[in-house]
Amino acid sequence: MTRTGRSMPTVVTEATHESGVIKSAPAAPGRGRPPRVGRLAAACARLSDWTLIAGPLVTLAVMLWGIGARPYWGDEADTVSAVSRSLPQLFRLLRHIDAVHGLYYVLLWAVARLAGTGELATRLPSAAAMAAAAAGVAAIARRLGSRRAGLYAGLMFAVLPTVTQQGHDARPYAAVTAAAVLASYLLVRAAQDPRWRWFAAYGIALVLVGYLQLFGLLLLPAHAVTLAGLGHGRRAGGDGRPAGPGGRPRPLLLRRWLATVAAVALAAAPAAVMGWVQRAQIAWIPRPGWGDLGSLVATLAAASAPAAVVIGLLGVLGGFRAGAAARAGAAGWGLTWLALPWLVLPPLILLAVSAITPVYFGRYVTFCLPAVALLAGTGLAALRWPNGAGALALVVVLVAPAQLAMRAQGGGMQMVGQFLSVHRRPGDAIVYPEPSIPPWYLAYPEGFGQLRDLSMGRTPAAAGTLFGIAVSLPVLKRREESVRRIWIVPLTGRNPAAYLAPRFRLAHEWKLRGYQPVLLYTKTS
Repeated sequence: MTRTGRSMPTVVTEATHESGVIKSAPAAPGRGRPPRVGRLAAACARLSDWTLIAGPLVTLAVMLWGIGARPYWGDEADTVSAVSRSLPQLFRLLRHIDAVHGLYYVLLWAVARLAGTGELATRLPSAAAMAAAAAGVAAIARRLGSRRAGLYAGLMFAVLPTVTQQGHDARPYAAVTAAAVLASYLLVRAAQDPRWRWFAAYGIALVLVGYLQLFGLLLLPAHAVTLAGLGHGRRAGGDGRPAGPGGRPRPLLLRRWLATVAAVALAAAPAAVMGWVQRAQIAWIPRPGWGDLGSLVATLAAASAPAAVVIGLLGVLGGFRAGAAARAGAAGWGLTWLALPWLVLPPLILLAVSAITPVYFGRYVTFCLPAVALLAGTGLAALRWPNGAGALALVVVLVAPAQLAMRAQGGGMQMVGQFLSVHRRPGDAIVYPEPSIPPWYLAYPEGFGQLRDLSMGRTPAAAGTLFGIAVSLPVLKRREESVRRIWIVPLTGRNPAAYLAPRFRLAHEWKLRGYQPVLLYTKTS
């Protein structure tokens, strides 16, 4: 029973845009909540509300548009390497590297068994995750604002360029974004109705966040600020204590949240330990400078300054409007208290820690993108109908160049693989002038995989690594005596000739798209 100083129980109903508060209506006498049939009907009505489904549908359409246009990049090739092996071999890999991505690899391993390792198959889960995140963003904005805010927030999320970038990426950052949205939505539900079932669901969502991306648990300090902000401007409960949303006493809410956080910390401890043990794999991250603040804005807003300015102004408008609405309510919930800490705290914490040991990288704060959509969407909803639609159209126009650029056809190692598949001859071989063998033959088997790999000593699966292990130089040169043509695709500054037997000479060099060299060496008689 909600403690509001009255004995009659209450039922939470939809939040209004005008007040920004959660309304409560008297329940039927003798009942603590509506009948199961009534709740089911209400849930079906919400699911059929076009203002809730427009955002996720548009997001899914945007994600599917050109999803296979960009070639795999290095980290995606690592994903392909991880999921191309047996499950025991995958677990062996995780003992050495990428344990923090273990859950994502296992989930994508199942996808690869069903659909293969092409760009569409491996990126589709990320696209679906971004659509799910858009649904959660719309649901949060509607619950804390209005139907119009839910609509605009979902659509704003769909057009953000970084959402597309990560939705077109076979990496875990879209999945952790969806999990962060789920956790934030469940926090809202738990704050409105702090029964243990909501906190249990919230805790499970946070554990999912932690196992998809350990840094995603920086959402917890943001949620702590959110809950702390609920005490401002609240009327007291029946016992004189400050009340939370819906009149719930804040001490009860905070106690249960702290208990949930303790359980989450215990459950996520193995991921944290493995992340610490394998911390050397992020040793390449440079110490951040002032330029990283600009890249942070580009990550969280848009790829162009005009788009960032417009989205930023809409976010400021949405934050002030939601904050003002919350201050006007006796037991209100301000969307600003949820979105602003979510947007600001995780990047700032990573940047601050990076002053001691570099851990900040732009992709690591992808899960903060929903906060941008919540604030900017609320800002759009604050405008009158034609102005709001016009502002959204302006954002679409401003981000269009970035959206189109991410769908440029071909390029990279995909283009090299296509070139090799056309120009190779039976008996041709390939040599990698590096101590390890990148898994391009797994990512693009139609080109790289059709050539005999003379460098390979142990495959990635056999070695328990993401890359294959090369043979020694004397062994490599003995192998080269059995072929007449050797292809080399230089990926580093190493001299390819040093890896070839004496009788091989450069026969031809191609520059694909003006930058990627492909070398063909032939044996002289």
